[in-house]
Amino acid sequence: MKILLVLFLLALTQSTAYAQCEFVILVTTGNKEDAGTDARISLSVSTANGKKLVIESLKPWGQKGHNNFERGHTDTFEGRGKCLPSKPCRMLLESNGKGNKPGWFVDKVEFSQIEPNLSVKQKTFKVNRWLARDVSPGTLFVVVDDCPK
Repeated sequence: MKILLVLFLLALTQSTAYAQCEFVILVTTGNKEDAGTDARISLSVSTANGKKLVIESLKPWGQKGHNNFERGHTDTFEGRGKCLPSKPCRMLLESNGKGNKPGWFVDKVEFSQIEPNLSVKQKTFKVNRWLARDVSPGTLFVVVDDCPK
């Protein structure tokens, strides 16, 4: 009987590990001159144990026909994917540096994972910097790492 209980619990654990979650990502562009961008933006968030959600381009997760990443605006991106097992603590946000106005000033990224049981994991990543080659620090990416050391 104990073996059946262990197998049941193992199966339950495995099924939730591969469950699909709904993700809602809010990206706030700073209210600075030329802060907006038309570049392709990608996002990766990960947990302390290295489990990741990778989004190659946020645009398909956004509103169709909406001009994302404009000065002073907060844009909403929604999609589905494999649930992260714990709250994320690390983020990589990256611009491809192309298009009209490739430089971008990012205030913050707010990440929410809505699980099948409707519990929510949330994390706000404060960025407050340029992703641009021509403005300090001169890079097209930022890593925010709030994971325990």
